[in-house]
Amino acid sequence: MLDVRIANDLKTVEGDVTVRFTPNRPTSRLVFRLWPNGPLQRREGSQLVVGDATAGGKTLPAARPDPTTLVLHATLGAGQTITVHLPWKLTVPLEARDRISRFTSGIRLGSFFPVLAWDPRRGWVTDPPARILSESSTTPTADFDVHVEAPHGMQAIVSGTQVAPGRWHAHAVRDVGVAAARFAVVTAIAHAPRPVTVRVAVARSASVRGPAALRMATSALRRLSRLYGPYRWATYTVVVPPDLHSAGIEYPTLTFIGASPILRLIVDHETAHQWFYSLVGNDQARDPWLDEALATWGEVQLGAGLPGSIASEPAADFRHVGASMSYWNTHELGYFHDVYGGGVVALASLGPAVKVNCALRRYAARNAYRIAQPGDLLEALERIIPGAERRLRRFGIHR
Repeated sequence: MLDVRIANDLKTVEGDVTVRFTPNRPTSRLVFRLWPNGPLQRREGSQLVVGDATAGGKTLPAARPDPTTLVLHATLGAGQTITVHLPWKLTVPLEARDRISRFTSGIRLGSFFPVLAWDPRRGWVTDPPARILSESSTTPTADFDVHVEAPHGMQAIVSGTQVAPGRWHAHAVRDVGVAAARFAVVTAIAHAPRPVTVRVAVARSASVRGPAALRMATSALRRLSRLYGPYRWATYTVVVPPDLHSAGIEYPTLTFIGASPILRLIVDHETAHQWFYSLVGNDQARDPWLDEALATWGEVQLGAGLPGSIASEPAADFRHVGASMSYWNTHELGYFHDVYGGGVVALASLGPAVKVNCALRRYAARNAYRIAQPGDLLEALERIIPGAERRLRRFGIHR
């Protein structure tokens, strides 16, 4: 259960999160990540403060090894369930570049509350936060019941499906995005292949035509489902705030899109993330290419194409596609070049796109709702394109 209360001045958000957790292996701790306290976010003015965590009416001992990590001490056996309640308060910066920001008469919130950092295959994930504009989060899928109190006159837009005034349910998602503003909302049905309600919510101060963005989103959802398998949720929402410009930020069933001359490219890319990050998760700090390269590949399949400067570069120029954020933190200029563009060049080197797409469809089906690792993708590629793993090593891609 996630409770979100947005202050009238939009400068702060208070809330509570209640998590019911059942590990598949013994553990003596619970790890929550507090991403608004990352270096970039703190410089912009974000801050997430948490109160005492309780379970069964008792306060759990806590430690803070770094600003983005909260460790709660609790001993659990495999299959044993604990329910933890955690209050929090968020400070929201004005017109920030990252995932938390307030703008003229509105607010957008992503990666904004304490999230449980459990990987059933690896246990607790404690990667350091990214120091550049990117992601570090790793979370399992979960069912969210979300309650949002927005200021009077503002409409809340939330991941998942609205089930009552101020309440939403999101099934099998890794995270939740929230926005509140005065929106103009348009809707349509996309067959992906099951009927999906697609919504585009344009903030009144954003210069985007809602019907045009809606056509882009429904087309992308329909075409990507043909490539990579059915879209697994009942709704897909695109939120257009005025402050993102030529950028997009993905969340399960909801994306934030900036008003931009390259609007279609951004919509296609963020919609592709519904398969590669939302459906098939990954450790975004250790393997950022595993969702960003695949989302860019999906975008290219819809006709966007790579920038000419990247498309014309020799393959030898892309040697660090598989690097972690610990590398990219000190090589910021190469991050988008290698992880996004170089990832597409690497996949294209394997041969016809139809074979790569066949492998990606298999990868998505076999790893749905899991946190995938590079070996999972390489195995899917090897099945369709023998020798793919060996051929990708020159791009710095490895298990």
